[in-house]
Amino acid sequence: MRIIDVRTKEEYDDGHIKDAELFDIMDMMYGKFPEIPKDEEIILYCESGSRATIAKSMMEQNGFKNVKNGGGIDDMISNGYKC
Repeated sequence: MRIIDVRTKEEYDDGHIKDAELFDIMDMMYGKFPEIPKDEEIILYCESGSRATIAKSMMEQNGFKNVKNGGGIDDMISNGYKC
């Protein structure tokens, strides 16, 4: 399972979920996606959940099969993930 933070580098640097990988949603908007197996379990999150929703949709349209929206960073923390 991979946790992907779709916020900006500045937001990521200010604090992120432990072991989360940064992949700015703007890269996805320009057609670049993480180079990982398309059937791997992926949890996306951002600040509020809005960008994660958009990123999930774009990833699914590009063949990713097991993408979940973790919501915002506070949602992730509420669900037991650590910063």
